[in-house]
Amino acid sequence: MDGLSRGPSADLLHLMGLIECRSGRPDLGVDWLRRALDANPDNLAFRVMLARALVDSGRHAEALDIAQAPVGYSPPELAVWHVRAEAADAVQAWEQSAEAWGRLGSARPGDWRAWSNQGNALGELGRWDDAAGSLRRAADANPAELGLRRAVATALARAGRYQESADELGRWVEESPADPAIRIMYARLLADLGREEQSALHLARAMQIAGVGGLDGLISFLIANAGWDSAVEPEINALREFAQLLDRTNRMDALEALLDQSEASGLDRDRFGYPAAAAALRAGKPEDARRMLLTQPPETDPIRWHWLMGRIADALGDTHQAFAEAEAMNRSQQDFDGWRARGDKHVQYIRHLEAGLTPEWAARLKSVPTDEPGIPAFLVGFPRSGTTLLDTFLLGHPDTAVLEEVPLVNAAQGVLGDMLDLPARSEAELRRGRDAYFEELRDHVDPAFSGLVVDKLPLNMLAVPYLYSLFPKARFIFAQRHPCDCVLSCFMQGFAMNDSMACFLDIEMAAHYYDAAMSLWTRSKEVVPIAVRTVVYEELVVEPEAQLRPLVDFLGLEWREELLDHRATAKARSGIGTPSYNQVTQPLSRAPSGRWKRYAKQLEPVLPILLPWAERLGYRD
Repeated sequence: MDGLSRGPSADLLHLMGLIECRSGRPDLGVDWLRRALDANPDNLAFRVMLARALVDSGRHAEALDIAQAPVGYSPPELAVWHVRAEAADAVQAWEQSAEAWGRLGSARPGDWRAWSNQGNALGELGRWDDAAGSLRRAADANPAELGLRRAVATALARAGRYQESADELGRWVEESPADPAIRIMYARLLADLGREEQSALHLARAMQIAGVGGLDGLISFLIANAGWDSAVEPEINALREFAQLLDRTNRMDALEALLDQSEASGLDRDRFGYPAAAAALRAGKPEDARRMLLTQPPETDPIRWHWLMGRIADALGDTHQAFAEAEAMNRSQQDFDGWRARGDKHVQYIRHLEAGLTPEWAARLKSVPTDEPGIPAFLVGFPRSGTTLLDTFLLGHPDTAVLEEVPLVNAAQGVLGDMLDLPARSEAELRRGRDAYFEELRDHVDPAFSGLVVDKLPLNMLAVPYLYSLFPKARFIFAQRHPCDCVLSCFMQGFAMNDSMACFLDIEMAAHYYDAAMSLWTRSKEVVPIAVRTVVYEELVVEPEAQLRPLVDFLGLEWREELLDHRATAKARSGIGTPSYNQVTQPLSRAPSGRWKRYAKQLEPVLPILLPWAERLGYRD
């Protein structure tokens, strides 16, 4: 030890630290290794070993501070970045983690673990677009690791890129054709996208793969193959996915059976989180729903989580929390500021259209002469005005085919161009636009169907001049609801984003959008001679027959008593691709009418915009 007393070299200090660490005494080793690095701070090998010893001692924050290297790709530099990445993960320093794993991935493009870890860190930061890119590189580097496909699909969905997420899962399904759990996950995402028929096909395929018949058999199969401890969480995740699919597609009896059977097998229904909470709320147990939802952190799916917690708070009478949850839900939207700017621009565009629909403009508008059968009826109205309930009633008629929010008019708009240019379109161009509409229609309704097609897309209320030019004899059904209830419901709903739905991210913008949309609808009716029948939501839920009989007559249909059983009709549907899917299967209730009054304080800034419309529409309170 004489050498040490005379002033040990950095190499000797480093060796003493290694000896202590390898003897199982990393705390003592840290002291020697720190002295070695102090003596030679440019030695990256010394830096790596000190950081590693600090990690082994559980001193991750110190390790993160030590594990810093110049930008480079030499083995010692990469070793520093590796231990830095591990230390950052341990203390949840996600910015530093993402940077470190990214450097490792850039140096070794085939290192799928580095890309995967970077993707996870970016996800923790809420940077889901970037996370999807990193995870895709991981999946490309290791295509045999199927779990990476799921991670990519999840990141894409969290980024709001739902179609890409579905495509990614579709590729995973193709590579794992014998796994019913993956089919269920895929079916759930397809249902979220409104692709109900495809969702049902993959659910049926999952049952076929499992060798069972019917939903009860699949429930039993999944429970029998699940483990009830955290070591087999993927199997439990499969049950959760199945539960969410059942909730999303209105298979409430099957969902209750799944929860009951799982509980009987030793899995507390609280562990299902969201779907169990949704079922409890539907059963009128908001306190239980709240407890169940709190078992699932909001970060797992913030938009849905805050949406459901808002509904729970509303059911508990806590309007302050319910409104705050809606604000949190909207702010969880990927690129909130960007979407909000697009929404504002869209409102201005609607006002521009309204200003252009003058009587002089309308006098030059042409339409396609038509007397042939097959002219659709159009069910329109501001979102959340009761259009889904109304279309469910109409679907109960055997001579109707109701299209659930399929943007058929887009095909015609693509041919005809901007609405304000319609007077310049020739009859031949209008016919081509109508042909484009019917070509799209054939993909959704059997051409041999001889009944009435009801094209239900609420915001077709903004496309009246197009529809009149194509179908001058078409009948319009306008669903009306109190403006304050409409706007509040839209703000608290949570929609898949497009320019229109972006208007609901902010309560004031939502009110301005209502004002702009209703102004355009009103102006359209003034300058274009369309046939309209208004159905008032508040009256429909009180006396459905009194509202439906004159409507059926207006549409040229015969009255059928089965129209009134909307719950049976809703349950018979493969799925309802709108946010109202969980409501139209319930008994009619007056509770949603006048709901806005409980939120009068929160709505104060927008009441000067909305209450004049309420008075204009005939509401007296």
